[in-house]
Amino acid sequence: MKNTFILLCLVFSFSLNAQDLKSLTKSASETTEEVGKTSFIEKFAGDQVKQLARKLSLSDKQQAMVSDLVVSQLKTEKFQNLISSFSPSQLMGSKAQTKIANSLMKSEGFNSGLDKVLSDEQKKMLH
Repeated sequence: MKNTFILLCLVFSFSLNAQDLKSLTKSASETTEEVGKTSFIEKFAGDQVKQLARKLSLSDKQQAMVSDLVVSQLKTEKFQNLISSFSPSQLMGSKAQTKIANSLMKSEGFNSGLDKVLSDEQKKMLH
C-alpha cells in the first residue's frame, strides 16, 4: 500500500513536470518570436527614417517623430499580420521589406501622421 502510494505520487509529480516543461517551451518560443519581431520593427523603422531623412532633409526632432510614427504603424494589427506572413529569412530579404515599405507609404494612418510632422515644402518633395 505504501509503495503504491509512493509510486502514484512519483507518477503525478512527473506529469506535473512534463506540463511545466511544455508550458516553458511554449513560452520561450513565443518570447523568441516577439523579440524577433521587435528587433525587425526597430531595424526597419531605422532604415525608413534614414531614407526619409535623406530624401526630405528631416531635422533631428522630425526624425524622432517619424521613427515613433513608423514603429506605431508597424505595431498595428494590419502590419503585424503582414509581417507575420513572411518567414524570418524572408523578412531580411528585399522583397518583403519593399512590400512592407510600400504598404507603409500607402497607409492612411502613416500619411496623416507624416503630414503633421513635415513642413509644406517637405510634403511637396514627398509627393
